[in-house]
This record gives sequence, C-alpha cells and structure tokens, in this order.
Amino acid sequence: MSQVDPKNPNEGEENPEEQGSMDSNEVNKNEDSHNEPKENIENAQETNEAKNRQNSTESNLTVEESSQQSGSHAKTSSGLDENIAALISYIGGFVTGIIFFFLEKDNKFIRFHALQSTILTVAWLIIKYVLGHIPFIGWLLVFLVNGLTLALWIVCMVKAYQKQTFKIPVIGDLADQYK
Repeated sequence: MSQVDPKNPNEGEENPEEQGSMDSNEVNKNEDSHNEPKENIENAQETNEAKNRQNSTESNLTVEESSQQSGSHAKTSSGLDENIAALISYIGGFVTGIIFFFLEKDNKFIRFHALQSTILTVAWLIIKYVLGHIPFIGWLLVFLVNGLTLALWIVCMVKAYQKQTFKIPVIGDLADQYK
C-alpha cells in the first residue's frame, strides 16, 4: 500500500494530462483540424435554434392576435369566418343559402351571398325546367345554361372567399335589396 504525502496529495498518482500518449502540440493540431467543421455545425445548430424560437413565438399567438396580424376575419353567429360562411352558402345551392340567410342576423355580407345563392339556384331550376320542354333544341339550351350556371357559381364562390361582393346582374340587385 502506498502512503500519500499530506503536503502533496497527488504524488504517486498519474496526472490525467500525462496519461495520453500525445503531447499538447499534437492535441492542438488535432483540435485545429476538427475545429472548422465543428464551428459550421455549431453555427447551423444556432441558426436552427433561432428559427425554432421564432416559430414557437409565432405559434404561441392567440387566435385574436393572429387574426389582427393577418387582417380582420369577422366572426359570424355560426362561428365561422365571414368569407367561409359566404362560400359555404353557395356550395349547397338554395339549401345552404336559406340556412345561412336565416342563421345569420347581423352580417350583411353573408346574408347577401346566401340570398344570391338561393335566387340563383331557383332561377336556374326554373329556366332548366322551361327549356326542357322546348322540342328539338331544348336539350342543347339546357346544356348551355348548365355550363353558364356552373361557371357563374364558381366565380361567385371565389369572390365570396376573397371577401368581395360580386353581383349577378338581376339576381344580385334582388339580393342586395333584401339582405
């Protein structure tokens, strides 16, 4: 058993720095050769951490703050954004149009689009019925009216989603009066 000198307690033990077979110059050379890639990795990690912090602060915004930043989305009595509710009022024709017209009491934008959707659907069904009774060319006219109505429907849905009031010539004026 070896005795430890009270004045020098580390005597007799090997120094950890002396245990390696490389001298300090060799260690410094190795660190320098590996230092550049480590710096690039560290810089990339720091950049990723900064992006993650930025993303986490953006995702922690409340719904109210995010709607204020991206523009105001007026809520409706159904709880949907007004542009979404106006879009949905066109999707189901007169059924969703009537639902949103009676469901929404305050928002004039939604009421207009819901009523325009309802009137457009009813007008399309009436015209289709009348043209279907015309001999020989009735089926061709029905085909043309169906294509025109589909195109008009798509335009109305896109405009409603973009929060624009698009008036179909006669139908839009009627919807505007009773919204």
